[in-house]
Amino acid sequence: MNVPSADMIREPVEPRRRWRVMRAWLPFVLVLAACGGAVGSPGPSSALPPEARGALGQIYADGHAYTLQVELYRDLMPGPAPTPKRGVGGTIFLKPDVAGDPPAGMRADKAWLVNGADIWETIPQPLQTFAADRRNHLSLSVRDGPTWDTSAKVDVILRFSTASGTYFIQQRGVQIIGAL
Repeated sequence: MNVPSADMIREPVEPRRRWRVMRAWLPFVLVLAACGGAVGSPGPSSALPPEARGALGQIYADGHAYTLQVELYRDLMPGPAPTPKRGVGGTIFLKPDVAGDPPAGMRADKAWLVNGADIWETIPQPLQTFAADRRNHLSLSVRDGPTWDTSAKVDVILRFSTASGTYFIQQRGVQIIGAL
């Protein structure tokens, strides 16, 4: 009887080749996943439009002079054990020189917080107010930002638009306060 010996029984070549290829690609895939390779992942970005870099502290639009009033905080209260550090949040008010109704179609669609070389881009959300706010033409909030120190001074840039165009305005040196 012809019984094959152990030397004669071998694995097919194809599975070994697949294993080598998979072993070569596995570290690359793990590094990509660890670096946040997901599209749209939150966090600092370096994309600040040129118009935003040159934003002024006061602008004139639709018959009003506007300035920003920004308050930023960072929640320092400890949470349950697995709670990650909470990031920067705050309020942004677009204040006209004279109280009145805002121009037709006024809305904000983007805000940037700049801390040195770090830039965080976000979409500000409207604050819920109980009455029409004629002192602030836009009342907005930002939250879940980066975990910058409470001693940081941040430049805040807001992009807003009305029926007459799109505008950039900023407030420089906003201190992040620690909230307990």
